Parts: sequence; C-alpha cells; structure tokens
Amino acid sequence: MAALLCVHFEWAPLIGNSTGPDQFVGLVIGGMLLGGSLLVWAIKTLYLLGRERRWSWKVAAVPAVVLAGLLAGLVFRPGSFDSARPEMEEVAVQMLREQQPSTRRDLSLGGLDISLVQREPDGRVYFYDRFAGSAVRGWVYSPGIEPVGNSARRFEKLSGDWYSFIFIID
Repeated sequence: MAALLCVHFEWAPLIGNSTGPDQFVGLVIGGMLLGGSLLVWAIKTLYLLGRERRWSWKVAAVPAVVLAGLLAGLVFRPGSFDSARPEMEEVAVQMLREQQPSTRRDLSLGGLDISLVQREPDGRVYFYDRFAGSAVRGWVYSPGIEPVGNSARRFEKLSGDWYSFIFIID
C-alpha cells in the first residue's frame, strides 16, 4: 500500500523526481506486493476460520490497512496546477513588477513543490516543477505573449496567460 501511495502522491524517496516509467514500475511492484499480501492473508484467514473455527482481530488488520490507504489516497489529493494557480499567479505578478530578472528557489505553492521560479527578460515567468532525466517540466506565466515552441521546447495553452511546458535537454 505504501508503494502505491508513493506513486499516487508522486513521492519517490529513493530516486528523487519520478518520471512516467518510474511511476509505472512503482505501480507494478506495489500491485504485485499488495496482491501477494492479500493472497497470503486470504489463505491464512480461510485456514483460521475454516479449520480452527475461531476468530481473531488480526484477521481484520489487513483490510483495515488497505482501506486506510485507499481513504488516504481519496481524501488527500496530490498538488495540482489548478490548486496552486492562485499562489503561482501572485508570485508571477510580483516578480514581473521587479525591475530586473530574478529567481526564487524551493517554493511550495498550493501543494506543489516548485524547484525554481525564474523571470526572463522577455516578460515571462517560468515555474520549474521537475527535472526528470533529460526533460524539464513546468508552467509559464506569459501575459499577452504566446510562447513559441520548437523541437526542444513544447508549450501547451492551459487557460488565460498560463501554459505548460516541456524542455528537452540534450
């Protein structure tokens, strides 16, 4: 259950920032471990109830842990752009008011951990979400100017003056 929750919350304690394939491997490993644990639990429960004809509160421990994990995954949502957008916009507007290009590091905005915020001379503010392998992902606040992509830089319009981006580093 812990492995599945780590994937859900995009938290990879051993590898740092997780990529899509990392998350897939985590899902497969977590699913196999959970499935194996549930199979062992089911066999032991059937033996305890069927052969020994007795009840133990230990039987309820495994379903309780699985239900607690499911509830945690449903109740506590990982941070998203939509939840962080008001705070990100506030930071972007504040940085655009400054005279010179500036940077801020290691911000937590609306549940998102932003590693770097950078104001460029062209009037855009970049929020770098994660550096994963040879790709950099994040969002850009670009008031009135639509960013133009190329083979190494891709932009996707979200809403208003916001765009998501992926930069491929060679």
